[in-house]
Amino acid sequence: MLEAAENLEYRLIVDDQELSSNDPVLTGRDILAIASRGPASGYIVVVFIERGTQLIGLDERIDVRELTSPRIRLFKGDRLFRALLNEREIVWGEARISALELRSIGEIPDDQDLYFDSKGDRVIDDDAVLSLKPKGVERFRSGDPENQTVDVVLNGEVTSIEKGRLSFSDLAKLAFPKLFGQALICFTVSFSRGPKRRREGVLLQGDNIRVVEGMVFNVSATDKS
Repeated sequence: MLEAAENLEYRLIVDDQELSSNDPVLTGRDILAIASRGPASGYIVVVFIERGTQLIGLDERIDVRELTSPRIRLFKGDRLFRALLNEREIVWGEARISALELRSIGEIPDDQDLYFDSKGDRVIDDDAVLSLKPKGVERFRSGDPENQTVDVVLNGEVTSIEKGRLSFSDLAKLAFPKLFGQALICFTVSFSRGPKRRREGVLLQGDNIRVVEGMVFNVSATDKS
C-alpha cells in the first residue's frame, strides 16, 4: 500500500461485506489482504465502475476516492467471462450471473425491465440466473417495459399498479383512501411473495419496496383514539 493518509478511513464493499482501508490507493493484492483472502494468485479482483465491471490486476492500483461506490467482487480461480450491459463491459469470474447482480452493476431503476439484447429482446425475470459464454460475449440491455403494470394482491383483492416502488404511505393510501391522513389512524403493512432478496416482511413508516408480479400486501388500520 502507499503511505496512508493520517486518521482517514476509506470504505469498501467487498462481496457485500463492508471493509475499510487507511489508504485510498490499493492494488488487487491489497484488497485481497484486507478481505483476508489468499493466496492472492488464486483470486480474481473485479471492481464495479461506471455501470460495468473492470478487472484489477494483483499489482494494479485503483484510487477508491475516484469511485462513486467502491464495490468489489472476489472470485476464486483464473477464468474470466465477459458480457455487455447497455454497451458497457462486464468482466466476471463465474460462468453464471444473476439478474439482480446485473441490475446492481448497471444501476438499473426499478421501473425498467432487463432484456437479452442478443436473444430478440427477451425479458429477463428478476429471479433468473444467467449463463455467460466461455467464448464470445452475451449482450444485455435495460429499457422501458412493454407492460407498464404488475398485478398485486392488496388485502385479498387483485390490483394493477405501475412498475417501480411503493412506499408505506402509498400502500396505506391505496388500501384505505378515506382513512389515510387522519391523525388518529395507525397503519400496519406486511407483504409476502416479494423480490428475491426480500420475499416477505413488514414495512415501517418511511420504508419502500420494489413491487413484483403476484406480490401480496396486507394493510390494516387501527383507530388510536
